[in-house]
Amino acid sequence: MRVSGNNFTEKVYAYYQQNQLGKDTRGITWQGMLSQVSEGFISSPENPALQILSDYQAWKAQQPPRQLPGSQGATEENKAYLRAHFSGKLDLFQRLDAADTMVEMGILSRDQMLESLGLGDFQLRCIRMDGPAIVCNGPVGRDQRFDPWTNFFSTAPMMRANTLGQLLDVLDSGLKFFSKKDSAAEEVRAVLSQLTMRVPA
Repeated sequence: MRVSGNNFTEKVYAYYQQNQLGKDTRGITWQGMLSQVSEGFISSPENPALQILSDYQAWKAQQPPRQLPGSQGATEENKAYLRAHFSGKLDLFQRLDAADTMVEMGILSRDQMLESLGLGDFQLRCIRMDGPAIVCNGPVGRDQRFDPWTNFFSTAPMMRANTLGQLLDVLDSGLKFFSKKDSAAEEVRAVLSQLTMRVPA
């Protein structure tokens, strides 16, 4: 995962990666990390979902304007736009941007997007079964405010969505889970299924 700019999400993800590699992170402190981020860009550092969304909005505001197709729903032009603009490996904010674009296109709702990615009020989590999972919260005596971030990076569904195809799979899985409480979820899942069949992983 790459993220762009000098934001809190980027700083905490770098810390998480160092822990995953077994590097010494004793010199990294919560206050030190906060001080490295420009004032006004910290909204909810102790809540990963809210801070990531805040950092994403700041990132998106710096992107060049774009012109979405005029249609709503899973139209051929919307599908072509998604394939053209979200090809290859997606970093964290590109994943959010792709899903956010689907919301703008009327393919799914914002609540469906947030819940399926692990950013909603009810935060879906997953355990990887395809390899060893390393979860290291840091050195003894660490600031426990890092722990929710470690848990997010190791278990949030959006962390498995490296490509548009994988993102569509994650959204589809989330909608399967939430379809019991959301009658529109099955319809959205059918749309995502159409997209998935046409998007290479």
